[in-house]
Formats: sequence, C-alpha cells, structure tokens
Amino acid sequence: MASTISNMKVTNPIKGLVSKRRKRYTKDGFNLDLTYIRNNLIAMGFPAEKLEGVYRNHIDDVVKFLEAKHKDHYKIYNLCSERSYDVSKFQQRVANYPFDDHNPPKIEVIKPFCEDVHNWLSQDSNNVAAVHCKAGKGRTGVMVCCYMIHAKLFETANEALNYYGHMRTTDTKGVTIPSQRRYVNYYASLVQEGLEYSPVTLTIREIRLEPLPSLFNGTQGCVMFVISEGKDKVFTSEQYEVKKGGSYISIKLEVPPVQGDIKVEFFSKQKMIRKEKMFHFWFNTFFVREEFKGGENGNSECNEVMPERSLSCVEQRTSNSHQLYKPRANSLVNLETEGLPLILRIDKWDLDDAHKDKGNKVYPSDFRVSVVMSRVGAVWTRRGPGISRETPSESSDDTTESSTADEDEDGWESG
Repeated sequence: MASTISNMKVTNPIKGLVSKRRKRYTKDGFNLDLTYIRNNLIAMGFPAEKLEGVYRNHIDDVVKFLEAKHKDHYKIYNLCSERSYDVSKFQQRVANYPFDDHNPPKIEVIKPFCEDVHNWLSQDSNNVAAVHCKAGKGRTGVMVCCYMIHAKLFETANEALNYYGHMRTTDTKGVTIPSQRRYVNYYASLVQEGLEYSPVTLTIREIRLEPLPSLFNGTQGCVMFVISEGKDKVFTSEQYEVKKGGSYISIKLEVPPVQGDIKVEFFSKQKMIRKEKMFHFWFNTFFVREEFKGGENGNSECNEVMPERSLSCVEQRTSNSHQLYKPRANSLVNLETEGLPLILRIDKWDLDDAHKDKGNKVYPSDFRVSVVMSRVGAVWTRRGPGISRETPSESSDDTTESSTADEDEDGWESG
C-alpha cells in the first residue's frame, strides 16, 4: 500500500511543493527530489517511508530508480544525525557520516567521507555515489562540494559552491548557511595548502561587536553569549549591559581553553522583553590565523592576511565591507608561535541568522564580530601529494547573482 501511495500522481504536486527550488528528476516515469551533480555523483532528498514518503522521496521509489539506472554500482551516503532507515533495501551499501541539520560537520568527518566516496568511485567507472541529508541541499551540498575539491575538480570553495548551487537548484541557492560555507572553505584550504588537520587549542580573550545593532538604538539592554565546543557548552556569559549612545560592545573574557569546532551564540535582553536569539556562528580553531595587534581606546591593528571567505554569488560583487578579505597569501604553517595573539573577524554576511537581514533593519551592512584569542599550542603537518587534478565535464556558473539570505532555509524540509 505504501508503495502504491508513493507513486500516485496526486502526490506529484505535493512533492514539488516540498522540494521548492531544488531540481527534480522527472524522466522515465520517476518523479524524485534527486539531481545528478556529476554523472557519478547524486544529491537527493531523504528516502522516506510510510506517510513521509508521500511528500518526500519514497524509499521504494529510490530503490527502483537506483536498481534501474545503476544496478550493483550505487552506494548511499546518509548525512542525517536525526534519522535512519532499512539499509538492506540498498543491498547494505549505505555509509553514515552524520551531523546536525543547519550546522557544519565536524572538521574530522570531512576527509574520511571524501576518501570513502573517492575509493568507491575509483573501483569501477560505472559506480555512482548518492548523497543525502533531509532535504538534500545544505548538508548534502557541504559534503559534495568538499568531495569535488578533494578530487581536484575545483580549486576553490567558491567555484565548487557555485557549481553545486547551479546544478542542484533553480535559483543557484545551494549551500546558503554561512557556517556551512565556511567549512567548505576550510577543507579547500587543507587541500590547497597540503595541510593535515590537527586540533589547536585557543583561549578567547575578548569579543567585540561593532557597530551596535539597531535593536539597542536609544534603548538600554543587555547582551550575553554561549560558547560550545562541538555539542558541549563550555561557557555561558553573564549579561553585559549595552550603554546608550555607544558605537560598539567590547567584552574582556577569561574563558576556558577551547579546541576544534566552536559555536558561539549571541542573545539580547531588553527591558520588559524576554531573552531573544540574535545570531550564531561556527569556526574551527585550527583555521584562526590573523595576527592581532591591540591598540588603545578600542582601536586595533592587524596584518590583513585573512582567509578567503566562501562568498555567495551576490557577495562577489564589489563591496566596501568586504575589502579586508583577501586571498590566502601565507600557509597556516607560518603561524607556529605559542601565545601569538590572533583575531577572528566575521562580518554580517557570515553570521548565521544575521545574514538573513537583507534590508539591514537590525544589523548594519558593516556589522561584524571580532574574537581575540591566544594560542596555547599548535602542530602543523604537511601532507604528501594529493589526488591528480581532473577537469569537470560540465561548466560552472560563477556569475549568477543570488541573495545571501535564505527565507528560513527550506523550512519544514530543510537540510
């Protein structure tokens, strides 16, 4: 009965509504939220069962498709941390690399995934890899882009992200969450510079927000934040009063050392209003590389060797607020000094949730967060030669404009 329901024509409009701007495979009697990113690399939505299979890809339909098109030559990669399914339906060829919806993966997960996919595709020229999360867009896009960089199909994160957005969606909005895009750029830097990831421990000394968000204009309020190392909360700040008429917020800290994937969440609290989430961002301590030179009265100087950001298509246009971001000039191995003051600067368009404020109603266009840190210890190791470069057969579209913000991502079917 479930299989019959999954193939009823009446469900097609529902499936199209749920998939929104993701491209669907509608050939040979199939109607699936599924796209060939390359001839051997598929991005698709979750293979669901029972009632959920009515508005998502039904698992039986996915099995039929793969058995018809790639019998004995397909392998599934499930990125969902929140769900699973009967892997026997796919001949047990299912690998799990889970991470949470709307978040980046642990940096340590990316390379094993890329090596797994590459090994599978290298075994037979007919092999295909089908990657999915829930919606088959955000998390799927992160890992697919990292693999394409790993396989030397693209040199930069932006090239891979733009290509994926062009192939997977009708509006070029593939991976839109800033922190997810940042992690694609992280992996690109490992490949480009021949570095082996090794955890780095840092101590956060100061956090600065400037200029003030408009929600504090003329109103007394407080700001607080929570720092997590992976899924574990390691520090919850007190509430810091925001002075009226101030132009920025600067908070000196004594935070326990942090290592690896770090999440920082900001909250605001105003009189007679409950605490509200402002924005958050993820970063990895290994990639904090900008040297900081503190000054008086809140001023600071720094060398402007900053990581190339994973820009959205719209951000690639000239913007004064992005002029500080330059392509990499030095390898990470140049920063080996213990205790070296470092600074992480993240502007509005790279802050999760704040990037959706397209009209600058809450956050000015030049809003940014600066985090001053000191390194506890670091070891940098270069890798050997990588995979030989290949040339993509499809063309990449790097010039199509799209908004950085995304309306609630994919909402109830986000990925």
